[in-house]
Amino acid sequence: MKKTLRLLCLLIVCTMTLALFTACAPRRKAGDPPVFTSDRRVVMKIGDYNVSYDFYRFLFMNSKNYFDNGDENYWKQEGNDVNKVKEYVLNSLLEIYTYFTLADRYDVKLSNADIREIEAELENAKSGYSDDEFKKEIATAYLTEELYLFSLKTQKLKYLVYSELISESAGIIKVDDATLEKALEEDFARATHILFTYDNDIEKEKQKALAESVLERLKNGEDFEKLKEEYSDDNALKNNTDGYYFTHGEFRNMFEYAAFELEVGEISEIVTTDVGIHIVKRLPIEEEYVNKHYEQLRTQCITAKFYDLVNAVQKGLKVEYKDEYKDIKLDTFNEE
Repeated sequence: MKKTLRLLCLLIVCTMTLALFTACAPRRKAGDPPVFTSDRRVVMKIGDYNVSYDFYRFLFMNSKNYFDNGDENYWKQEGNDVNKVKEYVLNSLLEIYTYFTLADRYDVKLSNADIREIEAELENAKSGYSDDEFKKEIATAYLTEELYLFSLKTQKLKYLVYSELISESAGIIKVDDATLEKALEEDFARATHILFTYDNDIEKEKQKALAESVLERLKNGEDFEKLKEEYSDDNALKNNTDGYYFTHGEFRNMFEYAAFELEVGEISEIVTTDVGIHIVKRLPIEEEYVNKHYEQLRTQCITAKFYDLVNAVQKGLKVEYKDEYKDIKLDTFNEE
């Protein structure tokens, strides 16, 4: 009898605790994305969802620092103004809110286990700090604890959306053998490259000059593979003649664009990306490689179709600007 009574008391306490937690958590209202903060100030609306003031401020200030690196003189240069930051932030928001849209469309949600894991991650990040120390530390990145959790939840939700939509069981994105064969003929490329990396502008100029000299040697008939082994900083392609097999959207930079523009066997001019300086050569897709890596290529094709869906949804999102947005200047958030 005593054991039963103890179990009953424990059940009541757990139920009360859950009810208290639910009551304290902000409830989702019309206009709220799947992940949201308690800040009800709205800067803009993307698709069906509001963009809160605190989240916009976080993105704006970090984007501003990305451009000026703390040097306000940057904004005195021609073409550098608040619209440059706003455009950068909008691109980030459109990507995030596309995932929010897909999450609701396909009923993808964070589970209680996901939320507990995220909260544990926050507590782990706080270890070694007092509450005030932690708040000051994350404030340097324009974060509050709530925004920190928001960011973690958003990243987790994006992962869940991707995992759900490409899963075979969901049946949302399908790539059968016939679809893959067609994609290999029309939408895949195989390419190798000679990569020249650098850490600063001085090194960049030196590496660019080296790349130009190597390109000249290639044009004079020297062997691409030999020069690649001698000069390339891409260790993944050392003693590797397969190169990279990829489809549209995997790299999303000039390396990819250049490769698709080339004919098989053709060599590009100098190509610059955020990775470094490239000389790209397009190679033929080989049947032996395809047969050996068939399922890997199928996964790449599924991923490409996922990003096609993401891009299509993103293009359909309407943006509505509120009065608060129109008043935002470079120094609007400085004192907050």
